[in-house]
Amino acid sequence: MKKLQLLLLMTVLVMTMHAQEKRSIPAKVETVLEIPVFIFSIPSTDYEVVGKAVTAGHIIKVAVDESSTVSDKIEQIVEHALARKEKGKVPAFDAIIVDLNREKIQAITFTNEPSLDAIVLLPEEVPVYFFATPKGKYKVVDELPADFSLRAQRGLLLDKVESMMRRTLDKEEKGEVEKFDAVIINPDDLSEQLIVFE
Repeated sequence: MKKLQLLLLMTVLVMTMHAQEKRSIPAKVETVLEIPVFIFSIPSTDYEVVGKAVTAGHIIKVAVDESSTVSDKIEQIVEHALARKEKGKVPAFDAIIVDLNREKIQAITFTNEPSLDAIVLLPEEVPVYFFATPKGKYKVVDELPADFSLRAQRGLLLDKVESMMRRTLDKEEKGEVEKFDAVIINPDDLSEQLIVFE
């Protein structure tokens, strides 16, 4: 019994150490057409979801558009959300959360003052700053072009980012890139900046 307890304790310790390898700090998100957009992040202040920013049909239309950059697609989404607001199909909102896991784009209002401050989420256990920048000091230790599997290339943005993060973690493990805390992804070409916090 003691051996089993010791094994379980060691397993938890190893998992905890692995989880602490990557860390994040608060972010400041960018605005698109003056609307804060939270991708791979959520507001750090209280908010309320007021409706769907765009329809499922529009999400699919934007997703299959292979000629536009991600930046262009996000602008199209915000334009569509603002048009829906003008038509009364969604209530007035302060910001948009793009939930790539559930393929939902939510319109939100802030409970208090509007804010660009965000908590970064962890796709593939790597903090990803996308349409956002860290609020603290950091330095870039490596840069990589977009690199995802052929299968992910035909998939959605989440597929691409998850594939890239798996490849980047594998390169770190093999010593092909510097050790890093988090990644900043360029929304125009999906290139990566590997960063460490100071």
